Amino acid sequence: MIQKSPQHPYVLVVEDDRDQRRLLEAGLGQQGFRVTAVRDCRSALHRLTLEKFDVVVSDLNLPGMRGDELLRLIRNVDKTLPFIMLTGENDVDVAVRAVRDGADEYLMKPASVGKVVQHILSAMDRRRRSTDKDRKLRDADMAQLKAFMSGVQALVNSLETKDEYTRNHSKKVAQIALMMAQRLPGMDKRQLREIRVGALLHDIGKIGIPLTILHKEGKLDEDEWEAVKKHTIYGARILEPLAKDYPLVQAIVRHEHERWDGGGYPDGLAGTDIPLGSRLIMIADTYDAICSTRPYRKAQSREFALKVIQEGSGTQFDPGLVPVFEQTYHEFPCPV
Repeated sequence: MIQKSPQHPYVLVVEDDRDQRRLLEAGLGQQGFRVTAVRDCRSALHRLTLEKFDVVVSDLNLPGMRGDELLRLIRNVDKTLPFIMLTGENDVDVAVRAVRDGADEYLMKPASVGKVVQHILSAMDRRRRSTDKDRKLRDADMAQLKAFMSGVQALVNSLETKDEYTRNHSKKVAQIALMMAQRLPGMDKRQLREIRVGALLHDIGKIGIPLTILHKEGKLDEDEWEAVKKHTIYGARILEPLAKDYPLVQAIVRHEHERWDGGGYPDGLAGTDIPLGSRLIMIADTYDAICSTRPYRKAQSREFALKVIQEGSGTQFDPGLVPVFEQTYHEFPCPV
């Protein structure tokens, strides 16, 4: 893409009326704008692939593709480029649709060059202020995220100090769940971050479970098992103030022991009603638990863990995620 000098705003004019096109091109040029003027949307799209414009001024009624269609195409790839819509239609519904589609300004024709300049500058200033505001919000979000992650690490450390058998377990589960999630289509950074944090905290509720139960070498009795099952509820409760801005993390932790067939706990959710992060953690947690030494048994092999997860596909585990695990399990740590 050709980069033009930012000294003067660079305007793309899309107008099929030759006289109006020439008027805008000459008038905007005299006001210090650099202008490229074309007669239809196809030419406009071609210019947009070659050059970086500061604003688009387009007629609504154009031959072939209309100006509102051009606007929607531009908004699919650029949410911030100022767009001025010109039209000879004195129709409120048309104006509303144009603004809803992402137009910054809407002008009735014939519009004087002075009026067009006024609206261009207004749109550019509004976009600039919006960008500055977004940047400040992003900076605030990053500060908030750092504080959140500090709290996360403190909670994980508290759990691992209490229970030696969970030491590094949460980190390994987070690594496995994240590696699987990264292979799924359509995952954005926020989703991946929430899955990672949810995995790090998936066992945090075990802080509320007595060590005599967590470290018991034999089979748990019914009361002990009911006590262990409450750790997902305790975890969600612990995260209530910490995760107010990350509600999905709290949901992931609460539902990480739900089963695909609805036979899990604490709420008996089934299928895709279970948060995606919880479904990923169910697989990752099972794998690492099998590959780790626990009070009641020694570590098993990677291949044995794979077999268990394959056999549980469609009952305990999401059958759509098991193939993802099969593609990646050899990358996951396993001492045996």
